[in-house]
Amino acid sequence: MKKFLKYCALFVLLIVVMAISVEFILRQVPNTYKYKYEWMQDNAEDVEVLVLGPSHTYNGIRPEFLEGNAFSLANVAQDFKQDLALLKYWADRYKRLKTVIVPVSYMSWFINGMEYGAEKYRCRYYKIYMDCSLYPDWSLYNLEVSDIRSASKKLVKYFRKEDGISCDKYGFGTHFGSHGKNMEAWNKGTDAVSAVKRHTADSFEFIEANYERMKEMAEFCKNRNVRMILITTPCWSTYYDNLDEKQLAKMYELIHRLQKEYNLPYFDYLKDSRFVADDFHDCDHLSDIGAEKFTKILNKDIQSR
Repeated sequence: MKKFLKYCALFVLLIVVMAISVEFILRQVPNTYKYKYEWMQDNAEDVEVLVLGPSHTYNGIRPEFLEGNAFSLANVAQDFKQDLALLKYWADRYKRLKTVIVPVSYMSWFINGMEYGAEKYRCRYYKIYMDCSLYPDWSLYNLEVSDIRSASKKLVKYFRKEDGISCDKYGFGTHFGSHGKNMEAWNKGTDAVSAVKRHTADSFEFIEANYERMKEMAEFCKNRNVRMILITTPCWSTYYDNLDEKQLAKMYELIHRLQKEYNLPYFDYLKDSRFVADDFHDCDHLSDIGAEKFTKILNKDIQSR
């Protein structure tokens, strides 16, 4: 019996050592979150424009075409909770920050949070690589090996000596091109219907929590004499034509309420006819071509306000 227990203990020890080794290896693979954190650590004092938000701005705003020293802290599926945490993280180091761009989309006010959706595995990237206090130290959020699928992909990249950084030096997401569009699906609206279904809320129960986070961001900016700008990014017609009218109306109601309460500029490009098919990667995300075009338009609008 003692021999059996000894072997069991050795087996467990081996598993633990292997897990620690794999965890160490996974953390060596460069990634977008680590890059953005380290950029801010080096440049927080000099940054003048920060872009927040999910993929709509991560893949939709190219900071190099904004006036001033601009950088994007946006990331895929990022919601107001992460936006607020990242904005406040370098609070004591901002010296030249003038503008914060915050996107508000059809789904922004109505989501419960990243940790409750299909993208919950991304939460650990904020904990591990961005020192985010939203998630506890002693949890699966602090372990790369907690998600076997993404861990295995990272191991492949490690042994192939590839990195996982999917943004340029300004933080703009580089993995959405204008190629590969299924125009037949676009014209029929099937892709858009599917996207709208994912983005349409079952209830409005999370509005209050999200509104409070936006108010906190607005207060943060107001107290530091920083201009907070609200935007809604462009979408393809088959997407916005299928939006639920009640949810869309509520989106605008909340935007205008916040806008009035804090005197915030708001630029709405949702149905902007200046954007054509080549400007989009899919029905609600701009391509790299469209992102350059959009950023130049946005920059001009910001400077004229």
